[in-house]
Amino acid sequence: MPPHDAAALDDCEPGSIRPVEIDGAPVLLFRDSDGVHAVAGTCPHAGAPLIEGVRHGNRIVCPWHKATFCLRTGALLEPPAVDPLSRFDVRIESGRVLLEPSEDIRRQPAADSRCFVIAGGGAAGAVAAQTLRQEGFGGRIVILDRENRVPYDRTTLSKYFLSGEQGAEKSPLQPQSFYRQHRIERNTAEITRLGAAERRFVCADGSVFSYDAALLATGGAPKRPPIPGAEKLLLLRNRADADAILARAERSERAVVLGASFIGMEVAASLRERGLDVTVVAREKAPFEKQLGTPIGGVFTRLHESRGVQFRLGEEIAAIPDAGVALKSGETLRADLVVAGFGVAPVTDYVTGIGRNEDGSITVDATLLAADNLFAAGDIARFPLRGDGQPIRVEHWRVAEQHGRVAALNMLGRRVRYEAVPVFWTIQYLKRLDYIGHAADWDDIVVHGDLEKPEFLAYYVKDGRVAAAVGLDRDQDTAALVELFETKRDWTPDALGPNPASVLNHT
Repeated sequence: MPPHDAAALDDCEPGSIRPVEIDGAPVLLFRDSDGVHAVAGTCPHAGAPLIEGVRHGNRIVCPWHKATFCLRTGALLEPPAVDPLSRFDVRIESGRVLLEPSEDIRRQPAADSRCFVIAGGGAAGAVAAQTLRQEGFGGRIVILDRENRVPYDRTTLSKYFLSGEQGAEKSPLQPQSFYRQHRIERNTAEITRLGAAERRFVCADGSVFSYDAALLATGGAPKRPPIPGAEKLLLLRNRADADAILARAERSERAVVLGASFIGMEVAASLRERGLDVTVVAREKAPFEKQLGTPIGGVFTRLHESRGVQFRLGEEIAAIPDAGVALKSGETLRADLVVAGFGVAPVTDYVTGIGRNEDGSITVDATLLAADNLFAAGDIARFPLRGDGQPIRVEHWRVAEQHGRVAALNMLGRRVRYEAVPVFWTIQYLKRLDYIGHAADWDDIVVHGDLEKPEFLAYYVKDGRVAAAVGLDRDQDTAALVELFETKRDWTPDALGPNPASVLNHT
């Protein structure tokens, strides 16, 4: 086929992106000192138009979920995408930019006698396995996971699956053929013991896996409250849990959601969109009060109330009788379906030979190393914030994927530090809130925009600097904040201002 005539070279200004179409598909042309580069213009994670994101140098950040790519090569730099952008070979003739699809030249892994074991097939484990092969590891890769499914995007369960809507996120993360092609062994297994000293996993069926290096990425288990009748509660962590909730929801009229966590509120929104009467019960004064504060949490109270959801805030649960939820205030809420969203506890009870924290988490250094040739990632890892800050544990999907990549590189001996800024998003009634950074507490919240509309950007300020930010319906500004925070500067609210996307253009 002849090359595609994409644009005039004079229309591609140095340092800028020019969107074009090739056979109806969006393509981005990026011109720098080395010439013109061309990559696909759609994010492979959920189909976002990348031209609506932000550029920083030769990086482009997706406006929706903040995946980051290289404009020169299409390489994936930051998740939640797991695939790079397709790229095109470019040549210039008679002042025109001509494009041809670039051939995918895959690196052949070198022979290697080592065995790497990955405990857990979620975000961290799946990305780690993929990274090992992409980086040329030719040895044996074994994934041990209790769930008999190809690794999938678990974030869609509470956001879309329960509502009956179809999310655009790529799921499963890779098809089953990917694991066969790359010789990644997937074993359905219940790990009963890890002996760190002897470098060996023992499973419930008696199978034993020895390793040269291993990654612990077994995630968390939903917390069940210690109250009478708690065994009746439905919890949400995996596809089987979601199937059970959906089966009950399809024959229910009234649902009660216990806990105003992100999972709890996403479940409430999904069940309401399905048509159930929904009541949320929580101790807090507002959803996400601990993470976002009462003013921002109150935005979601009003958003849900406008859709017909009722709240019992500042309430505690006494028991779960057969037909509802009994509150300590004396009120009993009738319910056909009760779902609990009280967070998760790290699944590490199988670990021996290394210390565990009181909450069950495992402390790691900036390279995610927990012990000799043993790494931990995702929900179970307590790691230093930005590489040298306070130890924190973060239950974010994107962080788990980042952990998986960094851990894999370090299993290969690269000595890479995890220094990324944590990023999280929630979607409720098609409204997406992005959270960038980490603020355990704050002195002030500086808001730009309208909390009633709602459309806003808010900065969480500690000791005069911005520790974290949230934005609702501020795609470009939140994408810009990811890049600005990555510079590790001590940003003040005034320096970032109401439009950080414009600030990024001048850094």
